[in-house]
Amino acid sequence: MLQIEQVLRDRYQLIEKLGESAGRQTWLAWDLSTQEQVVVKMLIFSDQMQWENVRLFEREAQILKKLNHPRIPQYRNYFCFEDRVIQFALVQTYIPGSSLRELLAKGRVFTPAEIRKIAAEILKILIYLHSLSPVVLHRDIKPSNILLGKDSQIYLLDFGAVQDRAAREGATFTVVGTYGYAPLEQFGGRATPASDLYALGATLIHLLTGISPANLPQQNSRLQFAHLLKLNPGFVRWLEQLTEPNLERRFSSAKEALKVLKANQAGMSRLIRPQPADSQIHLQKSSGHLQIQIPVLWQKTLVDPKNLAAMVGLLIWSYLVIGAFGFSTIQGWIWLIASLLLAAWFLLPNFVETNIYFDHQEFEIESKLMGLCLRTQRGNVLEIDKVFSGETGGYGNNKVPEVTLAVGVREYSFGKLKPPLSKQECRWLAAEIRHWLGIG
Repeated sequence: MLQIEQVLRDRYQLIEKLGESAGRQTWLAWDLSTQEQVVVKMLIFSDQMQWENVRLFEREAQILKKLNHPRIPQYRNYFCFEDRVIQFALVQTYIPGSSLRELLAKGRVFTPAEIRKIAAEILKILIYLHSLSPVVLHRDIKPSNILLGKDSQIYLLDFGAVQDRAAREGATFTVVGTYGYAPLEQFGGRATPASDLYALGATLIHLLTGISPANLPQQNSRLQFAHLLKLNPGFVRWLEQLTEPNLERRFSSAKEALKVLKANQAGMSRLIRPQPADSQIHLQKSSGHLQIQIPVLWQKTLVDPKNLAAMVGLLIWSYLVIGAFGFSTIQGWIWLIASLLLAAWFLLPNFVETNIYFDHQEFEIESKLMGLCLRTQRGNVLEIDKVFSGETGGYGNNKVPEVTLAVGVREYSFGKLKPPLSKQECRWLAAEIRHWLGIG
């Protein structure tokens, strides 16, 4: 039995046991040769142990020896010794800090900004691992295998489940991974680089919710977590794509996932120009909602030359109709009603009010005329692909500015009013919506 101050191979003096599980021990030790602290991971062989465990342990040592990344513990040594039983030892650099699992157990609450930092750092490590030839897959990313160092850096630990060859169609490998963090294809023995991305996403969701992904509700094999959090919709959608159960719909690479994450961060941090000085649009936003009201633009309506000309023309036309037919004839009433309908068709669009509402789940665009709802459009916020301002056919042959939400193949537009919003107002509104959604 190993004891404190015992020296292994005349070099590694044991200081403290860091962890222990079935057939395995992890020790903090002092390297008498280099005068530095190291971590010694040991596999204790027994009759109950399968040779597959020894093979995985040796493979971890072989792979770690080839890796050279500042956020991965460096290989120092690998040897076998006998202390009543045969034991295998893997020596690595020691990184002072705490695993994310330990921090969760202590009640640590991670902010979205911290989660983004962790995500970006792990993705950079995965980009390195997945770009090696052959590809190196970690296959066991979870809170206990991510370390927050005392230097505030993020490290990826424990390569005991590592796979050192590229996944091929139809190839099968040793089934490893932790339930809740590993995707379905990994339990089918077909891990790919995207499998590590799923595990990262499940880990991030655990950090945000404080709930293990194995305990989260699921719908169609998808983790249901958005209702538990008030996150930027763009970030929620990024997490959902990271943990997409369908391999074809998941991010295909760590590089792609990092690019989208940076776009989300850029969309949130981008400076928004001030609202145009003469704009009457009311905008309210918080972390949980965005509300936009485009009121009836009475001032513009009353001074619009086209509206004034229409009203003067209506008065003259009504005078002529009454003079020609009088109120006592059917023709007179028909002409007068037709004139009023024509005036309403032309003037009523000037009195339409538009209200747009976003929360983390749904958006709604409502058009109202004098308090009466004319039209309501609803959609899923997480399905919004793009928000842009442009020009489209308005009333008559004129092109008018508007704001458009692209949701898959559908488009939801607003702002096509009489009198229309200015191009500056539409650009400002589109920028505000993109910023709130976190869309680059």
